[in-house]
Amino acid sequence: MKKPIFLLAAALLIGSGAKAEPFNEKEIVQPSVIMLAELDPDEVIAKYIQAVGGMDKISKVKSAYVLTEADFQGTMIETTVKSDSENGRLKQETKVMGQVQQRMILKDGKGFAEMGGQKQELPDEMFELSKSQMYVFPEPHYKALGLSMELRGTEKVEGEEANVLILTLSNGMKTVEYYSVSSGLKLKSSSDAAGDIIYSDYKDVEGVLYPHTITVVSPMLPFPLESKIKSIEFNKVFSDADFN
Repeated sequence: MKKPIFLLAAALLIGSGAKAEPFNEKEIVQPSVIMLAELDPDEVIAKYIQAVGGMDKISKVKSAYVLTEADFQGTMIETTVKSDSENGRLKQETKVMGQVQQRMILKDGKGFAEMGGQKQELPDEMFELSKSQMYVFPEPHYKALGLSMELRGTEKVEGEEANVLILTLSNGMKTVEYYSVSSGLKLKSSSDAAGDIIYSDYKDVEGVLYPHTITVVSPMLPFPLESKIKSIEFNKVFSDADFN
């Protein structure tokens, strides 16, 4: 059971916040000329920002503590995320039956990953990929983070028409995100590393909408794994010890 638990922890850690991972260009939907004539990437992001509460509100969210739980065939999985964009810090930690299986820490311009008691520094490339997770709402910062955006038409996601947005890092690595045409909310993100991450059950948290159910569909998992938010707190004050 140990190997499946490690794979599960890895999938959950990826699913808890991954925003920019490699993506196979061949799998990206081809553009719709009609939709491209009506929208551009900035409009998709602007509609999303408005949908979750507006720039004025989300710009005031500088940090967050998020606790999620998932049930994997009777095994309880707990993931905590501490994000602090003002101080450039992030900590993600996954526990299985109360025992830490995996954690990732970004701080002081460096990143570290630990699994099974083995800790190693993230390569610069992986650190750059993970930086967006320091933001509770990274979307307004995509360009500042070095991501270029391209709209590739629309595609059905969970029965809903969605704008397909391709994000590309300066090194050419890509991720794809899907935003509802009708509501503007983010429905899904996809990458080779994380598989599909589906966002649903948006609820009001201190005046902004945040998805409370996250479903990971990954080659590392035998079936879709659903995580639900059990606790969330915006603008939480963290100490240095919270990122050790």
